[in-house]
Amino acid sequence: MVIDHHAWCKETATASFSDVRPRLGATSTILTQHLQVADVEPPLSLATALFYGIKTITMGLSRDTSPADAAAYSYLQPRIDVAALAKIEHAQVPADYFRSLDATLRAARMYNGLIIAYLTALSYPDLAAEMADVLLRLEKAQWVICMGLYQGALILSVRTGSQEHTAEKLVQAIVAGEGSAGGHGTIAGGQIPLGRRGAEQKVLLISQRALQHLGIPLEGTGEPLI
Repeated sequence: MVIDHHAWCKETATASFSDVRPRLGATSTILTQHLQVADVEPPLSLATALFYGIKTITMGLSRDTSPADAAAYSYLQPRIDVAALAKIEHAQVPADYFRSLDATLRAARMYNGLIIAYLTALSYPDLAAEMADVLLRLEKAQWVICMGLYQGALILSVRTGSQEHTAEKLVQAIVAGEGSAGGHGTIAGGQIPLGRRGAEQKVLLISQRALQHLGIPLEGTGEPLI
């Protein structure tokens, strides 16, 4: 079974059931609509989880949001466990998270509105996306690319506030068919199996592709963030 809000891929055709809607901002929206069509009232925990899914991926309906996302958000909001949601959103994190944040800030380089950060080893794959969201808050940042190694693959996360290009096109350009890549207008991700290839060399190549795609001069190594 495949239920997703990212672009359709050929592997999905082998699933016994698929519901892929790239125009929506959240997979949780699709699941909410299935419940509504079936006239199933979601229990408190499920409503909270679905609401959190929509709120997180769309940043409170502020990015890549469709009318369907807003409708699902409004439907779920009065059905959630407010206390549980607060615990989820403000959960404590291990010390490794702050060490990763420190490493990200030290690794980040600014290239005329583009921030590139190579985090080396990732403790979990979503860490690259979390750090990319943090870096996009930097004043004058228009693009962010965070990369790191996880289980033999280079994980990439792309974020943007630009209206001229999409994050999906950028990540596809920098992956260049060497792995998988996809996303939406402002958020995207990908991964490249490394095998025996050196990670440092691949990161340099990806950085050069990103600069070229965005029309930023290739000279220099970027300005350190801190």
